[in-house]
Amino acid sequence: MLDASTIDASTNFGFLLLLLENYELIKTVYLLLDDGDQQFLSRHNLTQAQFYALLWLADGPKTMSELSQDMLCDPSNITRVAGILERKGLITRQRGEDDRRVIRLQITAVGQSLISQLHQAHDGYTRDRLALLNEQEQAGLQTLLQKLSDGLRQQLLQPPTTNS
Repeated sequence: MLDASTIDASTNFGFLLLLLENYELIKTVYLLLDDGDQQFLSRHNLTQAQFYALLWLADGPKTMSELSQDMLCDPSNITRVAGILERKGLITRQRGEDDRRVIRLQITAVGQSLISQLHQAHDGYTRDRLALLNEQEQAGLQTLLQKLSDGLRQQLLQPPTTNS
């Protein structure tokens, strides 16, 4: 694994440049995918956060805390998203009977119908966008992205090191 302790004067400058170029390419691809998703969802009057909240809730009711953890976002963001989805009639919020601080979110029938339709449409949109690569290229990309994802996840689980 390459980290700050393994990068020294003997490290190939071309390799370091390649690392930075790949990072920039990954960021660019992420931004292009993100922008496309935003455009697609805006035609349906939803943000990405609203869409993904509905997807998570389609699997069953969740507390605001659970949804926050599932979506890897701050609880205050879930509060805002839940308020908007509730005003649109797509979810309901209910306080816990035993603990009034707990708020349970549940998708409504209207929300379930919308997310079912949108999920299929979004999957088709995503397939069309990613079909730029053939099957062999897709398999290779998947292998590399999985390796990168696993490595980055592992790095986040390790305690930070201090360089002196």
